[in-house]
Amino acid sequence: MIPFWRGILALLVAAGGQLLLSRYLPAAARTVDLYTVLVLYYAVTRRRVAVMVMGTAAGLTEDLLAGTVLGVNAFKKTLVGYVMGTLGTYFMLNQPLPRFGVLFLATILEALTGAGLALVLGQHAVLPSMGDLVRLGMGNGVAGIIAYWMASKME
Repeated sequence: MIPFWRGILALLVAAGGQLLLSRYLPAAARTVDLYTVLVLYYAVTRRRVAVMVMGTAAGLTEDLLAGTVLGVNAFKKTLVGYVMGTLGTYFMLNQPLPRFGVLFLATILEALTGAGLALVLGQHAVLPSMGDLVRLGMGNGVAGIIAYWMASKME
């Protein structure tokens, strides 16, 4: 039962951190997605079922707090977490550089998944510019390495 409460606490910290970033440092909030960092942490350290539950919970939380269509971010986070967790079974992702690469790749995959979902839902698909994707990927990578280091010190 303890891992469940740790997951809830991690989700609350990610949501609070993202809200505080968007309120006080909006430029930083556009370059870091703490929900994705959390889901990818679960993808490289937990089993697939836990990754899917966390991806769904993080996506629904993001949907509720951001006011977007309910379930879109949940689907994106769950899919990206599952795919990256599967990738983690084939490669050693316990060092900072591979984790940075996985976070960067997950950011691009999430943007492409969002564009695909928009097309499926009959909306106009808008892909972020390459510069925005690179900034978000770099921000997620750096934030992820710091968050993973902090989490390893807490365990």
